[in-house]
Amino acid sequence: MRFRAAQRTDVPALARLVRACDASHRSWAGDVPIPPLEGEELEWELRFARAAAWIHLAEDDDGVVVGVVAFAAAQASRADRTRVPGLAHVSAVFVAPDHWRRGIARELLDRAEAAMRAQGYDRAQLWTLEGSPAEQLYAALGWEPDGRRDHFPPMDLGTVAYVKTL
Repeated sequence: MRFRAAQRTDVPALARLVRACDASHRSWAGDVPIPPLEGEELEWELRFARAAAWIHLAEDDDGVVVGVVAFAAAQASRADRTRVPGLAHVSAVFVAPDHWRRGIARELLDRAEAAMRAQGYDRAQLWTLEGSPAEQLYAALGWEPDGRRDHFPPMDLGTVAYVKTL
């Protein structure tokens, strides 16, 4: 396994990775809609465009992207783009379903948390689909739900916020 900073040329591979993860949600959430590949690519372009975006990925021995994590400065809300001092927002944690339970997500998050601390953040937040297997992973890694809930329209599923002191 190799870990490296992601580049814009990785966008198509990152979009395919997210689509594979989105499809895996059907195993626990039922027949949910899967966002189009073009939409996933746009999301990655937006992540790369954020100021001070930090995006790193994991590749297998064949150079296939099998995991990614991304963070940037947190904003007050979707409508209010005021940065929240000291708070990093993890906008993506994805691992290819055929690579789950190998420690890839843990390693990616460990690297992201170290980078957040190095950049002066003292806490972090992330949102995940409510009821997803990822909730167990985040809890095991010291992330805690803070009671905030929202809705993810592309898949018509609820989301929950998790926070962690760095």
